Amino acid sequence: MEELDVTPCTEADTSARTLRYALSIVSDGIWDWDIRSNHVTRSPSWYVMLGYDPDSLPENVATWHEIIHPEDFGRVMFAFDAYVQGRSGVYREEYRCRCLDGNYLWVSDHGRFFEFDDDGKPTRMIGAHRNVHERKLAELALQEKNHELHQLNLSLELLVQTRTEALREANQALAEQAAVALRLSEIDPLTQIANRRRFEHQLHAEWQRLQRHGHGCSLMMFDLDHFKRINDSLGHQAGDRVLVAVAEVVRRRLREEDCFARWGGEEFIVLLPETACEAARELAERLRLSLRRADISLPTQLTASFSVTAMRPGEDLMVMLRRLDDGLYRAKRQRDCIVTC
Repeated sequence: MEELDVTPCTEADTSARTLRYALSIVSDGIWDWDIRSNHVTRSPSWYVMLGYDPDSLPENVATWHEIIHPEDFGRVMFAFDAYVQGRSGVYREEYRCRCLDGNYLWVSDHGRFFEFDDDGKPTRMIGAHRNVHERKLAELALQEKNHELHQLNLSLELLVQTRTEALREANQALAEQAAVALRLSEIDPLTQIANRRRFEHQLHAEWQRLQRHGHGCSLMMFDLDHFKRINDSLGHQAGDRVLVAVAEVVRRRLREEDCFARWGGEEFIVLLPETACEAARELAERLRLSLRRADISLPTQLTASFSVTAMRPGEDLMVMLRRLDDGLYRAKRQRDCIVTC
């Protein structure tokens, strides 16, 4: 009779399995580099983001080198080596990665050391690739537009003495085009509310106001319950219609100074300047009830889960956002409720 393997699992085995499980469920593409062995573990979502089957590429640094766009390679290697050699205190770059179909995807890459040997030399580094393709294309388009506007202005200025009025009108038109281009780079194309880039800019400004002048500010994050069922049963067009309807319902109930943004997928976030946490919770309750009537064509009532918190003086923004996200996670476990954190 074949003997069963009853070798007990070590703590290292358990930690490795736990890490592997965590990598399999996160949305960003996580990579884990063992510097001594040159082995690189990548999460399944890393492969999916680039169109590859999970674990279909060699788990080493050479795989990373091979998928970086040739025009970006030198810049990325310079920044990475600067961090590895200690010339820079941070490694964070944006560049293009080659997908399975031959196209290139813009990603944000951020990594740091988190294990060291007895001599203090790093032995392990972990990081994440995040899909920033749409945002990067919008930024590049805006840069190109600004460059074109600058060149055109130089040409027009040569005629300033004889065509003053024409130059004024042209500059006005160019300024309007630049404003439109900037707006497009900060607006979610489906719901026409602020995108994540615009929201993060506003959030940082309010955080600075709090630190300098003590002006209070609250945040609200909400997620539509069972949204996947809508897409699966009624189709993505119906899902898009629901997102647009939700954005309109919420926007009508906010002030002009509030910043309302699509955080991602069916998740939304609201910045409420000069608002106490209790007032923000009361607003969340009104919105929770209003969203039930956002799209009357749905066969079932639409509900959402909310997380509400207030900025705290001296608290890091990332810590605050994690607290807000944790509150939303708790709310999602109950559905159709509000959690204050």
